[in-house]
Amino acid sequence: MNEATSRLNPITYPFGIPQAVKMLEELSEEISEASKLYFFALKLIANKEKRTVFLSIPQRVRVRWLNEEMEDSLKLSSLLSP
Repeated sequence: MNEATSRLNPITYPFGIPQAVKMLEELSEEISEASKLYFFALKLIANKEKRTVFLSIPQRVRVRWLNEEMEDSLKLSSLLSP
């Protein structure tokens, strides 16, 4: 199923953006909607592979995985900065 089809029928496509946002909202006790991690996660789930990983891993490790991804992203950007 391609992205266009998944947008038309999000219920049958388990790895879509709406499902990822719903999972992110279910972590509201651990991730505040105003936090940098929340907004980083929103950007991250735009990437199909990262979104699939986020939705596939157990809920108990999602916050840790998001933190690791954000740290890796910050390290990479600091290496690329002059």
